[in-house]
Amino acid sequence: MKFSIVTPCYNAAPYLAETLDSVLNQTAVRSGRVQLEYWVMDGGSTDHTLELLKSYDYPNVHIHSAKDEGMYDALAQGFSQTTGDVIAYLNAGDFYYPQAFAVVADIVQTGQVDWLTGYRVIYNQHSQVIYMDLPYPYRRELFAYGLYNQAWCRVQQESTFWTQKVHQKLDLQRLKSWQYAGDYFLWLQLANQTELQVVSSYLGGFKRQPGQLSERRDRYNQEVAQMTQPAPLGAKLQHTWDWCQWRWQKKYPRVWRFDPKIDQWRWYE
Repeated sequence: MKFSIVTPCYNAAPYLAETLDSVLNQTAVRSGRVQLEYWVMDGGSTDHTLELLKSYDYPNVHIHSAKDEGMYDALAQGFSQTTGDVIAYLNAGDFYYPQAFAVVADIVQTGQVDWLTGYRVIYNQHSQVIYMDLPYPYRRELFAYGLYNQAWCRVQQESTFWTQKVHQKLDLQRLKSWQYAGDYFLWLQLANQTELQVVSSYLGGFKRQPGQLSERRDRYNQEVAQMTQPAPLGAKLQHTWDWCQWRWQKKYPRVWRFDPKIDQWRWYE
């Protein structure tokens, strides 16, 4: 099984190494269980980013540096070159848990999953975990109404992986057109093909840093509104009911959990 990861970056020298190391030091990669194809798409940095990248001289790390039209333009260019069985992207500054690929591989190889996400995890600037929760099961039809664009139910990109099967049908040309909400556009495209399944495991996390695109929530919301449609009452009620279950049930259904009795991940309906 091959994992293809894309990291778009620009003037990211102070915090890029942690991201690169978290990909390259995956236990599943180091043990040889999975192959790695890593595309780093630099937007023509003017700091020491390229010097840092040149120190990562590995055959499975592909470095592309040229001026681009923004993060999602760079991401689309990287995605167009991926050949792996499992695809994901990780922004500079964020990082994976060392066992992330192993967990994803375990579940994807069951043949039951094409789109997977884990715990939502947030780091502070010292790379310490300051928040973690397990998202409730998503409903693919609700993505079209923009209902998952709220803090308590957003899909955390750093913990999300999908297969080549659904990746092939993504509209990468249109992905380039978004400046802020390209991730939600990806979720819309994937939701048109399959369900987003949740695993009760820590896969990766988002690091809060000043100057991030995610700080422009107003612009993000505007773009989500452009790509979605108003939610009917039934969809809103379903969304609210799901939240109530997520808020009050300790172990709600439709989640992959590890079963120590059989030493495997199991899908709980």
